[in-house]
Amino acid sequence: MLKLRPWLLALGAFCILASPSTPPAAAAAAAPEATQLLLYPGASSAYLNGSKLEGKLPLIERGKHFYLPAAELTEYLGLRVGWDEVKGAVQVSTPKAFLEFFPADETLAVNGKLQPWGTDARLEEQRLYVELAFLQQYVSYQSRVDEEARRVELNYIRPSVNPLLFTNDTMPNVKPVAKFAVDRESYRIGEPIRYMDLSYDPKGNKLQEVKWTGNAGAIFVPGLYKVSLQVTDSLGQVSETYSRNILVKDIPYLDEFDYQVNYKPVGTFVKEEEEVLRKHLRGIPDLKRQESKPADRPLLVSDSPETFKEKGKLYSDQVKGKARLYADHVNGTERKMKFAIIAHNLEESRSVVIKTTNQGEVYPSIYANLIGNEATIEFLQGGQPEETMSLKPGESAYYRTMPDFYPGQGVNVLYDVETDGLVEFTFVAMEEKDGLEQISGYPKLPYSGNVRGTFTGSEVLWSIDASSVKEPSSFAIGDGTSDVFVTGTDAFQKEASTNLGNYGVVYHIQIKAPPKMSVLILPRGGVFKGPFKVDGKIVQTPPSGVMMDYQGYTIIARTNGTEPTLDLEFSPAAGSAFPIDVILYPIK
Repeated sequence: MLKLRPWLLALGAFCILASPSTPPAAAAAAAPEATQLLLYPGASSAYLNGSKLEGKLPLIERGKHFYLPAAELTEYLGLRVGWDEVKGAVQVSTPKAFLEFFPADETLAVNGKLQPWGTDARLEEQRLYVELAFLQQYVSYQSRVDEEARRVELNYIRPSVNPLLFTNDTMPNVKPVAKFAVDRESYRIGEPIRYMDLSYDPKGNKLQEVKWTGNAGAIFVPGLYKVSLQVTDSLGQVSETYSRNILVKDIPYLDEFDYQVNYKPVGTFVKEEEEVLRKHLRGIPDLKRQESKPADRPLLVSDSPETFKEKGKLYSDQVKGKARLYADHVNGTERKMKFAIIAHNLEESRSVVIKTTNQGEVYPSIYANLIGNEATIEFLQGGQPEETMSLKPGESAYYRTMPDFYPGQGVNVLYDVETDGLVEFTFVAMEEKDGLEQISGYPKLPYSGNVRGTFTGSEVLWSIDASSVKEPSSFAIGDGTSDVFVTGTDAFQKEASTNLGNYGVVYHIQIKAPPKMSVLILPRGGVFKGPFKVDGKIVQTPPSGVMMDYQGYTIIARTNGTEPTLDLEFSPAAGSAFPIDVILYPIK
């Protein structure tokens, strides 16, 4: 896409410029004249023999080099400049040589001898510029840089130019040129094919549409395949179709499954047949892990009754020091309700301060997987400013409240808190009109399945040595066997409780000495949507929608085999089913 002046030629640029003779009438159109040209870097205006010229493009200075815009060479120096659409070249006829500049591959030809243009020419904002010292070899001008005046002075004999040979920007638009290259002469079965789009528009118009035919990323059956390209510019001009054949030899490289794993971009969901997934991703070695579960931050989970049908206390327990609050509830009534977390200072003689160090929350929505995913993303990202609230002795206050909780809507929240005294946190489903004074009379709502309780910890730390991984290997999250769920007590029922699914728990997974590999997430328990934090960056699984068990996988990371570690963070998102497999898949 080159913004070059469309010097259209009446009979074709190449044949006219190369013509050995010029009609006498045309030759007499103008006589040679002594000329002084003053140019100012960055300014499109210039002075020709004292008269101001308003050009379209400026002289530019790059490093120690000055460059003249090719579009102004006729106006400034009297040179013949044209565009050869067939060759894709800007052609400049000088007193000493015939120059051709090929923007597509940045080469130039002097009297037909091809060479890289290096610093002799350059493209700036898709316009061609010619280096002053290079051009001086073929145009006998004297140049001087006036540092004090910040200008370049050229003195030369201006040749005559036949004005009938070339037109200017008022002529009709020329068609864009479609062109592409590939990186190899032939390919093996399943080997990536890299296409380099070299299309451009001689007049510099934007290419609005690029239409490929047959440009597969890889081909899995040997043979000769035709690939075509056609482009359309912003004025609606359509290029000729450019085609070339791609040869795929009968030499295996990758099958279709391995090609996807090796080359699909990180963050991609790859849909696949269950039979293929089970063939490649089941029955593979389980990776051993070293595990620790810090107990310094207990986890309060309020997820039962997940769907409440009346007002009441959903869960409540006491906190002194660090804790994580987690809630997931749906309004199962037929009216608008409030969801709130109430903090009550149990200290009789002093105030307490509650500090919130991290949070993830989403306002009520009917989309269960959406609320779980969004709240977890915010929590894993962290970085929110700390918040503090102070409670007087015996005081109760809203820690959080979400008043517009319509029928059928759900909410998911996570908060990391620290208190400097004993505080009771109560999760409440409230009537819209009720306030804090009514809560004491609310009933404790009965357990109805899912998870409720205060658990011994909210963090799981895994260390996995991947240095010996040579074939696909995996570890499970949320299977309840290799990944044992955290346990605790339901403070309402005074009974033991297990956090099935480990909701609210954050996994910190360090994979040491990873090989060159892709990391895949494969759901095995049902509908799944949830983010991973990979080396500090969020990757959503999947990037949109949800995944179902054995219908596809998401690529969350790719390593090159030189990294000392790969660090993952994950927390099970509300609305998702478990287990999931994290698969380390070595690649070529």
